[in-house]
Amino acid sequence: MNVTTIIELENREVEKMTGAKLVFTQEQIDTNIVETCVDCFKYEGTDECIDTDDAMQKVFNTLKQEGLIPETVEDFSYEMPSCERLKQDVYSEQDMPQKVVLSFIL
Repeated sequence: MNVTTIIELENREVEKMTGAKLVFTQEQIDTNIVETCVDCFKYEGTDECIDTDDAMQKVFNTLKQEGLIPETVEDFSYEMPSCERLKQDVYSEQDMPQKVVLSFIL
């Protein structure tokens, strides 16, 4: 029997663990619909993008160090926030998707 554990994190929690901000990209789906999703992570004050896999590995390692994930767990998966929304002229931070989901199997 496998037991799957899901950890849901706010964007700001993930940003704190990685030390980098989520960078969102938008793709026009339709005239009035835009899809918003995470492109990469970026350290403040630099133009360097961190690959999403590398950033999430850092989150996974941090959660293991904090004891939220057992030491025996080696593999994990994650879902980055994405959404489709009506097109707007200006987007604020609250308009961006707000949940990152990390899961692992015991």
